Amino acid sequence: MHDLGTTLVAIATPPGRGGLGCVRLSGPDAFTIAPAIVRSGRTIALPGTGAPLFVAFADAAGALLDHGFLVAFEANRAFTGEASIELWTHGSPPVLAALVEAAVANGARPAGPGEFTYRALRNGRLDLAQAEAVRDLIAARTKHQARVAFLQVEGALARRLAPLEEILLDLCARGEAAVEFVEEADVHTPAGFLRDGIERALALARELAAEGRRGHVLREGARVALCGATSVGKSSLFNRLLARDRAIVSPVPGTTRDTLEDTVDLDGTPVTLIDTAGLRESANEIEAEGVRRARRAAGEADLVLLVFDATRPPEADERAAQETAARTGGASAIVVVNKIDLAPADGTAPGAIGVSALTGRGLDDLRGAVLRALGAAGPAENPVLTDARQTAALSEAIDALEGARRAIVSGLSEEAALLDLRQALSRLGEITGEVASDDLYDRIFSTFCIGK
Repeated sequence: MHDLGTTLVAIATPPGRGGLGCVRLSGPDAFTIAPAIVRSGRTIALPGTGAPLFVAFADAAGALLDHGFLVAFEANRAFTGEASIELWTHGSPPVLAALVEAAVANGARPAGPGEFTYRALRNGRLDLAQAEAVRDLIAARTKHQARVAFLQVEGALARRLAPLEEILLDLCARGEAAVEFVEEADVHTPAGFLRDGIERALALARELAAEGRRGHVLREGARVALCGATSVGKSSLFNRLLARDRAIVSPVPGTTRDTLEDTVDLDGTPVTLIDTAGLRESANEIEAEGVRRARRAAGEADLVLLVFDATRPPEADERAAQETAARTGGASAIVVVNKIDLAPADGTAPGAIGVSALTGRGLDDLRGAVLRALGAAGPAENPVLTDARQTAALSEAIDALEGARRAIVSGLSEEAALLDLRQALSRLGEITGEVASDDLYDRIFSTFCIGK
């Protein structure tokens, strides 16, 4: 991946047939390789004007395959920051594969996962956080995810990090000057300068970290299990939240025998709902297996909805609820009282959410509670920190800042605090790639698709 002197080629459109397909070439020989695999009634001089050229495409043996367009990009206008060519043809897998083979026969090298974006990074077109956002934009499952990723591609994270980095750079520069030139009075930092600066930096970093927790749920989604006794209406509630009949609903207890999963978009957050079998003792081997799977789902979920039936005494469902709560593995739980439309009065317990899977009453309250419990609620303004790697680096920066604050409070020398401040600055640099190793690049870009 790190040989920037080669010319890469790959199919840039998804696998399978389609109306259009694209083969991308990028690198020093792109403008000489492309004319060797296209045919035109006129001489092709690249890059030309940059306007699409209508051409015929040929395979490695020179046999014509299809018509389409050749688009040339000079380095300063290309995504990768180097001479690039895109060949647009019909989306026929054999045609696209043959064009890649023809390019390789003329000196190109097949691109690995994320190699085009890696070149954009190394050529200064993107920072590391923006490169990761390109991957997230491609993988987005909801419109809100796509919007957040696009803002990150546009540099939102770097802009948010800039004030924090500026504080740390100032603290390090002035602190190091005071240590280095201890006898010069004009470089001494005022009393409380380091402490106040560290507090400001910590406040900014923690604000970003809070966004990171919300952003992680937005990017990765969450798993929410509906659990409870038999016949409380879990499957009906599951269908209502999905807005379609996905689970079989029957008044016969024990209808649901296995876990059933589907994903719903809750205000832009992808949430996987898991319908589970009702918890009860059963001599039926199949139903007993369903109960075991329900218990496992409760233990693996990010959030559990404990469903009660409003038409019967709470103690009738209490055993199932207690068992579920004991198996959540630390996940939070929301008590949901279903069938409130059939109850003689609203006897919903404090802290519980009353709903009717039949009429939809209370569903908006439940959706809001789910998002709050997952940490995904908040202003529609988009978290700029969504990636686990970025969040981990920020967490390490916060740890270093707390270490610097302890050094100052404990009366240690400014030099001791500066060690932690430099560490915090280095961790921030890892987020945008200012401080990064080849191993880190390999790990990140291996998660990309080929062709991007």
